[in-house]
Amino acid sequence: MSQRKARELRRSSTNESPDFTRGRRRRSTVIAIVAAASVVALVAAGVFVARDTGPAQAVSSTSGSSVSFSGEDPITGKNVSLADYAGKPVVINVWGSWCEGCIAEAVDLRTFVERHPEVQMIGVDLQDTKDAARAFYARWGWRHPGVFDPRGEISASLGLQGTPTTFFLDREHRIVTRIVGATDLAGFERGLQEALSPS
Repeated sequence: MSQRKARELRRSSTNESPDFTRGRRRRSTVIAIVAAASVVALVAAGVFVARDTGPAQAVSSTSGSSVSFSGEDPITGKNVSLADYAGKPVVINVWGSWCEGCIAEAVDLRTFVERHPEVQMIGVDLQDTKDAARAFYARWGWRHPGVFDPRGEISASLGLQGTPTTFFLDREHRIVTRIVGATDLAGFERGLQEALSPS
């Protein structure tokens, strides 16, 4: 065997073949699609379970660790960070303009926010568009800050089980209780009472 052929043989054995590279890319794409589909399926299952059962009720779910996230507000374009509200109780509402339950509770949510200036409301706009979010805010008169979550990463980090979901955080930003599904003003009030009750 000539030295040239020997070199080519060694080179081909150390380099990845085009088929191998394509296979690796396909596997990465499949993993990404499966992860995204899992988030969508989880949200869809939560919506199905929560619908047509009357206003959803608060469920206690205190965790030891604090929640933390930040992102761009779909309405103002400014950065919104949970850390900006240190020491203040926070209510997080995960919603989307496409979500029927979010529409059903939109007026009561606005009223709740207006009644409780001592609490910080933050919306997490899930798998939406900024134009649709702006139209939703305008339609329902919402004014609270929000975070754009087009891929559902923030929602997943909160342990989302369906939309809408409202999380009630204590002053240390630990999730004390949550409401999975659409609720009413009384439901929001009960959730807040639980979050502010001394443990």
